[in-house]
Order: sequence, then C-alpha cells, then structure tokens
Amino acid sequence: MAGSLTLAACGSATSAALTPANAPTSAATLQSYANKTDNLTSFHFSLSEDVSAQGQNLDITARGVEQIASSGPNIDVQINSPAVGGTETTIIYNGTLYIHVPPTQQSASVSSAKWYAVTLPKSGLSGASSFLAGQSADPLQFASLLRETSGKVTKVGTATVLGKSTLEYKGQVNLKKSANQLPSNLTTAIKGAGGILPSVLNFTVWISPNGVIRQLAVPIDTKVGNVDLTMDFFHDGEPVSITPPPSNETAKIPYSQISGQG
Repeated sequence: MAGSLTLAACGSATSAALTPANAPTSAATLQSYANKTDNLTSFHFSLSEDVSAQGQNLDITARGVEQIASSGPNIDVQINSPAVGGTETTIIYNGTLYIHVPPTQQSASVSSAKWYAVTLPKSGLSGASSFLAGQSADPLQFASLLRETSGKVTKVGTATVLGKSTLEYKGQVNLKKSANQLPSNLTTAIKGAGGILPSVLNFTVWISPNGVIRQLAVPIDTKVGNVDLTMDFFHDGEPVSITPPPSNETAKIPYSQISGQG
C-alpha cells in the first residue's frame, strides 16, 4: 500500500500550522494528512451524496460522531435517505452494529424490537456503500483515497470551509492500479461496480491548519449515472458519548441478513 511511502519529506507539514507558503505538494503530502486524520481520537462528521441516474435524483445525508476505542471505532450516525423512508439511526459499539427499526415496522420486527443487533466480523462491514445504505461503515475509510493518490497534486490555495480557514488541494486516484491496495470495504465497492466506475477518480480535499482533513469532495461520473459525494470532519478531539441501546429493546439477527452473504 502507499503506506510504504516515506513521510520524512512532509513531516513538517503536520508539525506546525499549515500556510500556503509552507505547505508542500506531493502524493506523500496527502498521505500524511490522511494518516493525521486517522490518528484522531474522536470527531464529528457529516456526509452528503447527490445521485443522478436514469432521470432520477436521490439525495442522501448523514451526520454523526465517532470515537476511537481499543476495540475499534464506535459510531453513532443519523442517515436521511428516501431509500429508508426518512431518518434512520445506526450505532456501532464494541463490534456490534445496532440498526434502529422504523416505528412503522416495529410491530413486524423480531419480538417487536426497536433495534436490530448484528455482530460484525473483525474486518467490519464489506462495501463502502454500506455506509450510505444505513449500515454505518467507518467514515475514516474515505480518507484512504488520499493514500492512493497518483499523478499530479495541485495546491489550489486557501478556502473557508465550515467557517474555518483551510488549504485546498486537488488530486486523483487511478482505480485500476489502486483497487487491490485500498481497504477491503472500498475494494469490494470498486470491484462490485461491474466496470461502471471511471478509471481515474478526481477529488478535492480541504486540510485544516493542523494537517487534518476538513472536507473531501469526490464527483464520480459512471456509465449509469453521476454521484457527488462530500464528507466533512469537524470538532475533532472533542469528547463524544456513544452508548448502545438497552438490551431489552434489541433483537439479534445474523450478519448475513444485512451483508447478503451466507
């Protein structure tokens, strides 16, 4: 993986506040920002996805918090999508995924439970699209795109994002070269796309002065439609509280029921 790239040349980029004058420009630079983001202990995030296909538009938004624990990421996210008929809450806590059952379906759910509980495999959820489908994949996986940057990296300049000053970069990923090197959930999504994805994926990223990703925008033009994906990271390092739902309100279901495996 691109993790083998040396970061010595760009280490200073994250040891002091970034400015247009001192910010380097290279693929290794963007990798260092992804690593810096990975080292966060907690953060808030939001996601928006605008899908246009077959003459229809689908808008998906999500907002949540993540806490990095010894057992892995704990995540609490609310996803608003026409696919789920409104807002759905999902929680990952200590390796278990909890999916809130919509009130209209609770009477038909297992034991009329308010939550489904799914024990996740150690590798986590397969398929990056699982996050957008309401199954709450780790949003940090999106930062993996920066590690596979190939070709020219352009430093655009400064920009205000979420009310804060940032440095803006543009880069690209060669999906054909990188598909086997990305984390499993992104790899599965790429290979499962059936060749509809472009060979090169362009992205724009905005970096905070401390070297953490503040926003990542990825427009994806496919053979069947277009997707505009934007991920925001903010309030990093601030304490967050994530707790699982009460056990008497949950019903266990097998992982195969949400993954299509088995």
